[in-house]
Amino acid sequence: MKLALNGVTKSYGSNLALNAFTATLEPGIYALLGPNGSGKSTLMNIITDNLKADYGSITYTSDEGVSENVLKMGVRFREKLGFMPQYPGLYPNFSIERFMWYMAALKGMTKEVALEQIPAILKAVELDDVPRHKIGALSGGMKQRLALAQAVLGDPEILILDEPTAGLDPKQRISIRNYISRIAFNKIVLIATHVVPDVEFIARDIIMLKKGVIADNAPPTELLKKIEGGAADRHARTLDFLNGKRGGTILPRFFLFSCIPGKFVA
Repeated sequence: MKLALNGVTKSYGSNLALNAFTATLEPGIYALLGPNGSGKSTLMNIITDNLKADYGSITYTSDEGVSENVLKMGVRFREKLGFMPQYPGLYPNFSIERFMWYMAALKGMTKEVALEQIPAILKAVELDDVPRHKIGALSGGMKQRLALAQAVLGDPEILILDEPTAGLDPKQRISIRNYISRIAFNKIVLIATHVVPDVEFIARDIIMLKKGVIADNAPPTELLKKIEGGAADRHARTLDFLNGKRGGTILPRFFLFSCIPGKFVA
């Protein structure tokens, strides 16, 4: 299974949000790292067909080696997706359990499969003790975990997760990170985040975006090697980059700063 993105480009008026994004994704976890406005959510909305690209194409290749344009696949491709948007629209008058059953129906799941999956998923995201609570009464962190729960419902081949750990406390972040790692076997998982510790031990590759352009794309260990050295050296190279001097190997500012555990990118 592969998902190939070729030259995906999107503009909002004069603002170029995504510039010729090209990457091939295979089973495993990929981290999409960048500050606000770097194009992460735009890319995810294009992949999930919530937004049309101006240029470029996305091709899905099955395990049998059959390749198709995802736009031509239509609903057949969307059936393979699990999507957690950055700002999910949750029905405040629904209970947690009712919402999960509603999503199972929308995904075309049988009653038997839903009955097996829903309790297990709610337990994994630590919502199994409040299944009858109304969504409108939930905390931000609980709503975030519910949004993740509906994304993984139905065992999709491709998971698109936009800031899945936002609003969670440190213990919950670790729990959700471990859960994503467990279910990622034989799935393509794309995670947008600001925080390196959320993905540095589970991602096979980190794709760094800056102003809609891929600044780097490599395994976490390789990217971390690029910032090894003394603090003075790192500081000097960061200043060179900010001043427009591009000599030598250097990472963008948002990666250097976000390597500090628990720090969000300014």
